[in-house]
Amino acid sequence: MRYIHFVLVGLCIVLSAFVSPAYGTEANAMIHYSETFVEIQGELALEQGYSIKVMDINSENGDSWLELYLNGNKIDTDAYFAKENAPFEYIKTVTDEDDEENDYLIIRITPIEVIEEPLSTELKVEQFLDPEFDAAEYLILDKTKSIRIGTPLELEEEHTLEASGLEDTSVTLTLSKNGYPIKEEEVEKGDMFTYSKTVDSKVITIFIAKFDDFFVGTDSEVIFLEQVSQRANIVIESDATITIEGADSAKIRDGDIAIIRYTLENEDISEVKVLLDGEQIDHRSGISTGTYSTVTETLNAGTHEVVLTTVASDGTMSTHTKAFTVEASIASEAAGLAAEVASDMVGKIGEDNETVGKVLELPGFGSMLSAIMIGLVFMSMQARKK
Repeated sequence: MRYIHFVLVGLCIVLSAFVSPAYGTEANAMIHYSETFVEIQGELALEQGYSIKVMDINSENGDSWLELYLNGNKIDTDAYFAKENAPFEYIKTVTDEDDEENDYLIIRITPIEVIEEPLSTELKVEQFLDPEFDAAEYLILDKTKSIRIGTPLELEEEHTLEASGLEDTSVTLTLSKNGYPIKEEEVEKGDMFTYSKTVDSKVITIFIAKFDDFFVGTDSEVIFLEQVSQRANIVIESDATITIEGADSAKIRDGDIAIIRYTLENEDISEVKVLLDGEQIDHRSGISTGTYSTVTETLNAGTHEVVLTTVASDGTMSTHTKAFTVEASIASEAAGLAAEVASDMVGKIGEDNETVGKVLELPGFGSMLSAIMIGLVFMSMQARKK
């Protein structure tokens, strides 16, 4: 009896070795998950400096010959091929502080489907954190979370995750930043939900989570997530310029309208708002690079501020400001100059109230001031024409 028990245990161990090539390795945080088509000689950039190159593909079943690189240097691996029932796995041995060696599964790649024209294979890529590398860029790492349907889960860097439409074994997950949805997908129980962005031709995984289970009660519906990780977003500031000019002339004067033009250099801008002195005067969505313009209402003399806010496709907000001055109108300038001249004349005649009063009562003093104002207006108009 003991002999039979020993044989059964040994057989189970052997079968486990065949079923799971990563048997006995440490489970670390998943930091990348994707299902991507790659052609022969195609390369796939991963996290932490790793990358994969597809050397060749079997056109019949999609089996792939792979090479693994770290920071551009080829790694000698025990495995070279990725097959549907035998995925490519890179297992790294790491010595800890106690001089004990531990094996960590870093990368697993499994072929899913083969495409004939052009010949390419769809690969399921799973990458786990390399314990020898700094993980400071990860704000959340391998956590479990729960989300009540209708109540967003607060994440890092103004991100939220919301669950809706729970039905049978599927749910719709919506990832947002600053209130702007950036990824929405219906996932089945057991599926991975990921959000990635491309930076300098490299795909960076920003958020990852596995839909593990759900609960439907009398008063609530809750889903449960595993392997939740979020890395710091890579922000690319939007490049925009603002110009302001008068509608009728180079100068903008009291009572004039102005034209505000803004030029967008980035291609991934999804929304733009323009505010003048805190009031919105322009709003556009789904726009591309180029120059756009909007017209103000009549402006008062003084300093004004234009604020241009752009929202990128990843929810990142950028703000650009520009101040400009509206000059006093010609009539206002003339009135001001006339008042100064009159004040100077009164000052020269006398400063006491009795003398000033007599001057103001002189016959024709009002006509003289009017003539001065008309002359100043005429001179200002001539200067404006020049």
